[in-house]
Amino acid sequence: MSADIRQLETRVDRLWREFCEARATALESNSISDGIAAGRAWSRFLSEFVGDRETRSAVHGGVSIRK
Repeated sequence: MSADIRQLETRVDRLWREFCEARATALESNSISDGIAAGRAWSRFLSEFVGDRETRSAVHGGVSIRK
């Protein structure tokens, strides 16, 4: 039996890691498409803590939401 103990990656951990990786890629490449991907990763991370409507309002500063 191995004495190695690993911590399981939670969904929040994974989303945070994905955002950090996407952000680093965007900063390195300075590409708008990489920046958009990083923004989407950030949005997925935020959505773990607040509902979709609240996320959009918080991220976009109260931009009206189409119904």
